[in-house]
Amino acid sequence: MAAIRYLMIRTILFFAISASVTCPRSALAAPDKYRTSPDPVTVMADGVLVRPLGLVSTVVGSVFYVITLPFTLPSDSADTARQQLVEYPAWFTFQRPIGNFGHRYQRENVIEQKKALRQTISEEREKDAEKITKGAAGAQQPPLK
Repeated sequence: MAAIRYLMIRTILFFAISASVTCPRSALAAPDKYRTSPDPVTVMADGVLVRPLGLVSTVVGSVFYVITLPFTLPSDSADTARQQLVEYPAWFTFQRPIGNFGHRYQRENVIEQKKALRQTISEEREKDAEKITKGAAGAQQPPLK
């Protein structure tokens, strides 16, 4: 009889603990409109599951970036490959706020920046070349009397 009572108490405790762990979060926490931080379950899942997967994807992406370098360097797309295979997974793993999946990685397009920089440099070189040719042409002509 004591064994049955002990088994019933253990069963009731098991179901009570299970119910308290799996009850709706609205019964345990303040409504979302009053929440200033992410849900604790989301933070736990992010720290235990998502961050380690992000670390793995950062390492795998780095390996693939090195493998694809011989193909991306001639096509001038190494920056894009680095951004997608290394920088984004690293940001996702190490810099993203924990439990916040809505925050997006934003970085200006590297290729567009490089094109604009090249154009600026070429324009400056053209201006410098014009100044040099004007200065050289002015030095060769005899002064007007």
